[in-house]
Amino acid sequence: MKILLFPLSVAMFASVLFATGTKDAATSRTWVSNDGRPIEGAYLRANTDTVVIRREDGKELSLPLKFLSAADREFVAQKRAAMESTNAPVEKVKEYLKYNLSGGSEKWPEDRRKRITDAMDAAVALYNKTGVFKKTLTANNSPGTPTADANYDGWINFGGSINARVALHEIGHTLGIGTHGNWQANIEDGKWTGKHALEQLREFDGKDAVLHADRMHFWPYGLNFDHESNKENDLRHVKMVAAMRKDMGID
Repeated sequence: MKILLFPLSVAMFASVLFATGTKDAATSRTWVSNDGRPIEGAYLRANTDTVVIRREDGKELSLPLKFLSAADREFVAQKRAAMESTNAPVEKVKEYLKYNLSGGSEKWPEDRRKRITDAMDAAVALYNKTGVFKKTLTANNSPGTPTADANYDGWINFGGSINARVALHEIGHTLGIGTHGNWQANIEDGKWTGKHALEQLREFDGKDAVLHADRMHFWPYGLNFDHESNKENDLRHVKMVAAMRKDMGID
């Protein structure tokens, strides 16, 4: 099941979503974001963070509740209460990578806010489509940062470089690339020695492929520069991050 992203933010999921199975669930209604933007769709299920609707084109769309109107949030609360009263079975789903904008984001220049959210939406969507990464990140507007940087706590500063490639790369840092305590333990003479990442790389590039790494980065597929990014390499980057996390013992 493909989950699309609501334009205002990345989709946010908890460990369970509640299925409705009622006739009312198929009734379309107009949902309204808290800045007044409408979207048509039928209620499907919800948790404490998110409601999933079916659009008129049949695609499912995940809407963070915090970006919806008070009336919509009340509607969802009533639906969930009705569901729980029937002891309906729950549908378990995997947890997803999430992000928020840092405090004061409403005061950011609109062009930078849009570039940051567009970059994070695209990058987080690819991570969630490709693997399971249970973490909540914070994207920060930091004009004084020369390019961009991030830490294992999940904080990302966007400075002079803002695009999806940068977001993918910096999210890698929040997930342990160059920032986890076991990073250096997997490097010898500038080469990665962890078996999971080597197996993944050699699936891509052949049995003799070598994975290079330094204090903070890896290559190939580290997306360290814009010219490295394309559809295939972006996907491979996420798979390499997942494999390197296994080597570092990160769940």
